[in-house]
Amino acid sequence: MADAKTMNSYAVRLDYGLSVVDAPATAQEVAAILTRPCFAELSRLSARNKDRWSKSAKPTAEQIAAYLLDRANDAISLDTKRGGELVAGAEVENGIGRPGAPVPQTRSAAYLVIPVVPADRGPFVTGVCDLATALHAAAGFIAVEPSYALAHRAALGGSRPKERVGLSEQRFRERRGRGRFDDRLAAELAGIEWGTFLGPGHLAKIDLGSLRRSGAFARVVEVAPGLAYLQVTEDPVDDSTEGFELRLIAARRVLAPLLMDVSAISLE
Repeated sequence: MADAKTMNSYAVRLDYGLSVVDAPATAQEVAAILTRPCFAELSRLSARNKDRWSKSAKPTAEQIAAYLLDRANDAISLDTKRGGELVAGAEVENGIGRPGAPVPQTRSAAYLVIPVVPADRGPFVTGVCDLATALHAAAGFIAVEPSYALAHRAALGGSRPKERVGLSEQRFRERRGRGRFDDRLAAELAGIEWGTFLGPGHLAKIDLGSLRRSGAFARVVEVAPGLAYLQVTEDPVDDSTEGFELRLIAARRVLAPLLMDVSAISLE
């Protein structure tokens, strides 16, 4: 097993407006997805109330659903430590925490940070797409980072993204832009990652057929009505190679109608 500090990790972020606490069928569907083998690294469940974590338990589907539907909680958390280091983590908000958010479509968020196992790429991506569908995601992405810590920062977004070797200045600005312009995420993209979700607000401005014909993406899939998934290459490990930035240039060109201008965002 690779050391947690140097292990490639997926950074997944989904933004949505669905109030899971008021949707028992959705809570049960989310719980079933999170207990699939592709998310088996997540071995401990907790409940969050504001900044307090409690109720640690084994993550069964029944327990995850119960925590999501408990109005005393505003999120669930799943994680795993190995050798004292976090190697996997996830959080799903249930809609309690931000009822007055300015953009209802993206008022809640879910993130996952899971070690990359290339052989399990298919089930993992399918699991994330199914989770995005269940939550009616309006925006989201799957990125790959060389450690749990960097993936965690990328998934949380805001001012947390960190520069690293191989990450271009443009991409660093895009990641900061997601936090700076979070009120625009339902209709625009701050940037493109290895995997990118397009919600209803994006699909109103872009033609999936044109994206498929462009050759800029290895996958362009309509995973549900009003939700599409774009994947730049087949192999997630490509995200750590020099050639990946060239692929992003082509992807930005065909997604230009959706892209924010992030050129003024500071690198400091």
